[in-house]
Amino acid sequence: MKYHATNDIRLIIPKAALLTVFDECDGFDQDETGGRVIGTFKEHEGKLEIRVTGIIEAGPQARRSNVMFFQDGAYQERIFREIEDQHREIEHLGNWHTHHVNGLQNLSGGDIETYHRTVNHRNHNAPFFYALLVTAKRRSADPLRRYTVKHYVFRRGDERIYELSNRQVEIADAPLVWPAGAGHSHGKRDGEPKHEVRSNPNRAYDNEIVSEFYRGIRPFSNAKLGMYWRGPLELLDGSAVEVVLLEDSAAAAATYSVTLREPPAALRTLAEEIATVEFPSARAALITTERSCNRALYQHGGTHKVHFSA
Repeated sequence: MKYHATNDIRLIIPKAALLTVFDECDGFDQDETGGRVIGTFKEHEGKLEIRVTGIIEAGPQARRSNVMFFQDGAYQERIFREIEDQHREIEHLGNWHTHHVNGLQNLSGGDIETYHRTVNHRNHNAPFFYALLVTAKRRSADPLRRYTVKHYVFRRGDERIYELSNRQVEIADAPLVWPAGAGHSHGKRDGEPKHEVRSNPNRAYDNEIVSEFYRGIRPFSNAKLGMYWRGPLELLDGSAVEVVLLEDSAAAAATYSVTLREPPAALRTLAEEIATVEFPSARAALITTERSCNRALYQHGGTHKVHFSA
């Protein structure tokens, strides 16, 4: 993915906003986390100035793993409306989230698709979408330098993604807005169980490939199954078969297995065979399953017996 430079965008972000983001990252050092960015903006003759004035955390019902993150939208909407009642000029500018737990250095394909869709949605008030991405944790005594961040801007009606340079970002001394009397939800609460999902850089690459080439298949995580992907796998004849791709991380090196749910007659034998195979990565499992299913469909009705092939 190519990111574009521009001289037409300026970002002003308070130190307190970055510290809030970094503190949240410290609280979730094995899982993705994030939140919403609010503030104001000015646009004149193509020049855009974005001024961050607040950070809304993920919320108490957010769901996380080290390759996925779902925010607590109801909590965030309530906090935003309370702030808006006190500061009528406030707008939702965009989102922030972290990849420092999985090694991705840029926005994922899923991030890009979501942000393009959001900026062009009729209910998004601003003509742009700002994305702050935390990419790495650093050893530094300076609290403002303990993480590496990147800043991206999506503009309505524009397919390009703009990455801001350091000279376009001004770090200011300014307080953040927050509703009077409202508490914060950031950081892990006392007694909250830590996720058992271990850091796995290979999983980050898996997620990138899946989000780019298998967009109907989504990642999930729960206490019973752990990390898994689920969704329709599109096939050569225009049909689709539901797949469940499960990660087994009990061993030193994670393995992956595939289940085809309610496969058509042409794929039943293959479904039984493929369920017994362990794959070294999620991407290998999906690519091999897709090829084998297409081969089975092609051979269906002929005299050749279909065998699973990696």
